[in-house]
Amino acid sequence: MANYMNYKIDKDSYHENKDLRLEKVYEMCVQELGLQQSKRDQIIAFYIAIISFVIPAIIGLDVNRYAKGAGFFALYILGSMLAKVVVRYRIYKEVYWITCRTVTQLYNFKEEKINKLLVQSIFYNTLAKNRKTVIVFQDEKGKTGKNEKRVEEKGKVDKWKTYIKIRNSSETILYEVLILLSSLVLWIGIFILCSSGLYGGIAAAVIIIGNYIYWNIYYYKSLMDVYGILTDGKDESFNFAYSKAWFLHGFYSED
Repeated sequence: MANYMNYKIDKDSYHENKDLRLEKVYEMCVQELGLQQSKRDQIIAFYIAIISFVIPAIIGLDVNRYAKGAGFFALYILGSMLAKVVVRYRIYKEVYWITCRTVTQLYNFKEEKINKLLVQSIFYNTLAKNRKTVIVFQDEKGKTGKNEKRVEEKGKVDKWKTYIKIRNSSETILYEVLILLSSLVLWIGIFILCSSGLYGGIAAAVIIIGNYIYWNIYYYKSLMDVYGILTDGKDESFNFAYSKAWFLHGFYSED
């Protein structure tokens, strides 16, 4: 076995007068938060520019319908790839937002008392508080006292109400713009391949509706994974979100 796999780091190896530089950590996290949003906007603008130039060019080509259809399918595949990237940025933005709030709470603690367990505890509680902006639980309304605390920590998600809540956000609206554009490109491609006509239009409409639903479900599930610990209580669900909060990974455990 390689030495790096079984090497044990003693806590005495760490610097006694550690400087966590929480202000710098917070500053970098805020910058990364804004960067995720900027990248998302650039991707959507890029796709709009591409289809604005390419679609007229494809339509104007003196080739058969199969070649034109292939061109539109290529544009759709590009849109699908970019949609996955946008969802990825959305997930990281959610995690970075929670990370920023976690770091601000660390200001209240003595540096010598800050360790991995404390940071993870604050991250979890911040995640639980922030979930009200995203998730709606089925038994949330009308609950008070102990039941309210239970719902705050764990519960069964009301998928439809949660979807409506997510869909009303500006983040989701911008994502929907990208999905609608790629769905339109797909519709044109199928319509051309089916020699136009009524049946071609119906077939294309059915497929793009399915495509639209799929990408909304993909977005919904991806965002729900960030808050998975609140619905299933599993460590791996917590680690999914915490593993992306790499600004918090510099804190070691003193156990």
